[in-house]
Amino acid sequence: MTRTCPSCKSQNARRSAVRASEITFRHIFFSPYRCRECRARFWVVSRNSYYLAGIIAIAMGIGAIGWNLGSWLEVAGADKDPRETVAAPRLADLMKRAEGNDATAEYELAQRHGTGIGVPTSPKEEYKWLQRSAQHGNVEAQYELGIALREGRGTVQDFEETRKWLQRAAEGGNGKAQYALGLMYRAGMGTPVDNVKAYVWLNVAAAQGVPGAGSARDITLDRLSAAELREAQAEARRMSEIYIPKAAPAK
Repeated sequence: MTRTCPSCKSQNARRSAVRASEITFRHIFFSPYRCRECRARFWVVSRNSYYLAGIIAIAMGIGAIGWNLGSWLEVAGADKDPRETVAAPRLADLMKRAEGNDATAEYELAQRHGTGIGVPTSPKEEYKWLQRSAQHGNVEAQYELGIALREGRGTVQDFEETRKWLQRAAEGGNGKAQYALGLMYRAGMGTPVDNVKAYVWLNVAAAQGVPGAGSARDITLDRLSAAELREAQAEARRMSEIYIPKAAPAK
């Protein structure tokens, strides 16, 4: 830190007081000095600037060490998926149960093929096990099988089969299937347009709190005559008694 006067080059200078008009952001990093030879007043970088630079350098060094350590840990563990470690002990038993027509095991195996947990990711294998689980009565699998058929995921797109499996899942009490089925009836996907059935299923799904079902139901309502609306609401009341799962009794 030099205190050489810029005017006469003398180093005979002393610290000068900061004037009220000079109290700005600048004086945090610079200090005023006055030359004893020529009386010139000048500014010199203060100690605060060096302290701040040192703090920043230390912080950057710590940050760099943390970054490199994180990268090293990431690389060190990159060759092993922790999900596979958790999944491996159960996989053999899961396969055995699934091959024995256990609908729950078949559904879990389908999910594993969909996410790649413990097994290779494969839409075709996911579809295969969803289909088996659905055929053995798993309602969640019936819904997801319907969606896979609707989207052509792991199989060809087939709206008639979509409607069939969504119907089964909806009648099993699955609210998402009831919602999706209502939209199919409203759009005429895999079935002729039927706004009464669309309203009924959307109404039942809305009663289960499925997001979007209430607004879709109200849009469908505008397509019904007064007589159709009475019929649809009566049918929705009847179906809600059958296709909405009952809450477990309080203990």
